[in-house]
Amino acid sequence: MKKIKSLLIVLFVGACVMSSCSLNDTSVEAQKSGSSGRTLEIMLVATEKVYSGETRDFIDSLFEQPQINLNQPEPIFDVINIPIGLFNSSDLYNKHRNIIIVDVNSKNENKIFITHDKYSYPQTIFQISASNTGELRSLLTKHFDQISGEIYNKERLRVNNAFKRLENIDVTKALKQNFGFWLTVSNEFQLSVLDENFAWIRKEAKDYSIGILIHTQPYRDSIVFREKYILNQLDTTMKQHIPGPLNGTYMAVERRVEPVSEQITLDGRFCIETRGLWRLIGDFMGGPFVNYTFTSPDNNTLIMLTGYVYSPRKPKRDFLLQAESICHSIKFNKSK
Repeated sequence: MKKIKSLLIVLFVGACVMSSCSLNDTSVEAQKSGSSGRTLEIMLVATEKVYSGETRDFIDSLFEQPQINLNQPEPIFDVINIPIGLFNSSDLYNKHRNIIIVDVNSKNENKIFITHDKYSYPQTIFQISASNTGELRSLLTKHFDQISGEIYNKERLRVNNAFKRLENIDVTKALKQNFGFWLTVSNEFQLSVLDENFAWIRKEAKDYSIGILIHTQPYRDSIVFREKYILNQLDTTMKQHIPGPLNGTYMAVERRVEPVSEQITLDGRFCIETRGLWRLIGDFMGGPFVNYTFTSPDNNTLIMLTGYVYSPRKPKRDFLLQAESICHSIKFNKSK
């Protein structure tokens, strides 16, 4: 059993590494039809017998658990179920961009395979083979972070590719000249403020707004990666640069809800990601934010990118994904 588990890990990680080269392969994009499906939607292909009762409740509890630090509860993913027979009998379903195919049979080995861009682009397909539903639950529990992370990263890539096709070149040029790096935004976003160490990019729609805050300062000490420092600096930046609609009002971190931080990599660099809520001091506006704090390639500059959403009484998850995708699109001049 230990050998099988070890082999499973190697196969899973190896497949992820081997397939990662296709993420930015424009030839694949040209050869494949565009993938279908809604944002952060997963097509679960399984028999009615498997996707029922406790197993269904378990799968839904994993993939539809609440996204952290949103004003109102929203699931990480939306799960739709398609029976295996229907999936195999029609090409209508295999173009979906996020597919998990579950096969439960007493003769099966317990393993997971991953495939990218098989029927459409961008696309991620997980094939899960399990000998029984108990082993299926075990596999999903063990590899949930990898599965969800892979799907989420692919969703960011899809948004980023869409923005590239409608890129606001003026914003790109301004950021390059001012900071030595740039973010990819569509022409729906405008550069509202550009100072030596700060920029504010935003999209103002009828019912919602999405904003990106860029703050830079000299990097001197690793204390800047502590959550307390990040939140205090974010408060200072918001108060100084993001006023509210009424005199004396300004944006700030919502301290009544505990932010959540974790270490990630951004453009291959060490980064602290912090998710939380913001509020407008002196008014009743608020919403979610995600902050990325990291250093420049020469380690001389601290960079803080903050994406935020304002969408009163309406879902915010998909808009926040757009903000995240913009932050993850960062490129430095020398890396081009």
